[in-house]
Amino acid sequence: MAVQEKACPTQLEFLWRDPAALHTELESLTGLRVRLTMTDNTSTMMSVKHAADGKGAHVRLHQMFLAADPEVVRALARWIQSPRPKKSGKLLDRFIRENTHQIRPRKPRRIVLNARGTHFDLAEIYDELNQEHFANTVRAFITWGRMPTIPKPRSIRFGSFSAQENVIRIHPLLDQAFVPLYFVRYIVFHEMLHAHLGAEETRSGRRRLHTREFKRRERAYPDYARAIAWESELANLRKLLRGKR
Repeated sequence: MAVQEKACPTQLEFLWRDPAALHTELESLTGLRVRLTMTDNTSTMMSVKHAADGKGAHVRLHQMFLAADPEVVRALARWIQSPRPKKSGKLLDRFIRENTHQIRPRKPRRIVLNARGTHFDLAEIYDELNQEHFANTVRAFITWGRMPTIPKPRSIRFGSFSAQENVIRIHPLLDQAFVPLYFVRYIVFHEMLHAHLGAEETRSGRRRLHTREFKRRERAYPDYARAIAWESELANLRKLLRGKR
């Protein structure tokens, strides 16, 4: 009788799980009732929300974890039980880095640049700082950000830099008459420094933005002390948050 030889599966085919199988493994390893949702997210690869009774958890995982080997699945189980285990976190971070090719590319969003505000012209501030502190080497774009839709925010993120878009965004609540020019300039400088220095990868594979060099350069900025002092005044934050909507 002839016996047909089965082709050896590739490593990926061998490791690929059915979501139900992964669900069973995680429940067995964690001892919890696990509600598992597989996603195709482009930003958050894994998240967990524990039940109020401590006996269950809703786990959301990118579909790349269907190809995780047993060691990664065990690390995932430890992470579900305690979302900040150091050893497991390093292993999971490495797995995600090695499988970024499975993350579908984000659709590029349309970027509208609006640097001229009512009280401050960000492009003018940017050009001055670029010449004074960066020898005109920073090539990022700058714009006022959009006004958040949160009804009563309790905090504010003054600025951000997106390396992917190469865009600096400054919170529009800073475009008010009572805000000192030196403070707006400091926030723009801070984000330009991010654009200039980039991120540093640690031994564990995490990205560090505020490196020693970043902090040294930031503290050397002429208006650093008084900008931090102005930011630290609770009255200023309250006045900002009551600002234009």
